[in-house]
Amino acid sequence: MRRFLAILSSIALATLVARAAPPTPAPPGEAVEDPASLPHGENLLPNGDFEQGELTPDGWQTVDGLSSFWVEADDPGRGRVLRFDTDVLQSQAYAWWKEIHAGASPADAPPKQPTVEPKYDTLAGLDGTWFFSDAIAVEPEKSYWLTVDAKGPAMLCWLVGYPEEPDESFGADAAAFQGYLLKERSEFVNERGREPFIHQYVWRGQLAVGGDTENWRTYSRRTKPFRPTRNTPNVRHVRVLLFPFWPPGKYEIDNVRLVEVAE
Repeated sequence: MRRFLAILSSIALATLVARAAPPTPAPPGEAVEDPASLPHGENLLPNGDFEQGELTPDGWQTVDGLSSFWVEADDPGRGRVLRFDTDVLQSQAYAWWKEIHAGASPADAPPKQPTVEPKYDTLAGLDGTWFFSDAIAVEPEKSYWLTVDAKGPAMLCWLVGYPEEPDESFGADAAAFQGYLLKERSEFVNERGREPFIHQYVWRGQLAVGGDTENWRTYSRRTKPFRPTRNTPNVRHVRVLLFPFWPPGKYEIDNVRLVEVAE
């Protein structure tokens, strides 16, 4: 019991610290002036343009209807895109994500509650809004090129690698949310006092995207492809993780492409 209270106290302290100062925003991504110059080939990521689906895009986790949305872009000819809103209270998001995790429909999302300055208690100020693709099989010693179209503030995008086909249920690899679910079940600490949650992924590579709030831009790492198995040879599957957070506001993503490239 003392250990449990100590962990809760540390979480509360971390939350207070997080609310005492603004989070550091993601670095602006490096926009590609000529997207045609990037490596081309088969997009290994199904539905990277987000055009297929019914209530939520195929090949990706479900949207939640509160902080993540599958919508027609405002820009003519763009088609469907992902839109994120990080100006959502973390407390409301977690309560609703618990329902989504249990099978609720994003069409039944509650109206967004008002937020107030300095907004450190929002998803932007705390956890961000994570969004995972389904798993994609990769091969040993292969290299991959990731590109993303974005409009809005700077955000992070990750390629994460797994030794086995991962659990793709909603929030399965979101540590803070899983910790919330464990606390809800009073299972936050196991009997040996170890951390109760371990990420399924064993490797990750980062791509910064966004930074232009007026125009769509294509973002890519300029010279370095992703090599999931170079230092983690047991990786057999990868997922794309989109991660908008600070500042609070709207972010849009389209045309996520993962292409195998020669060394």
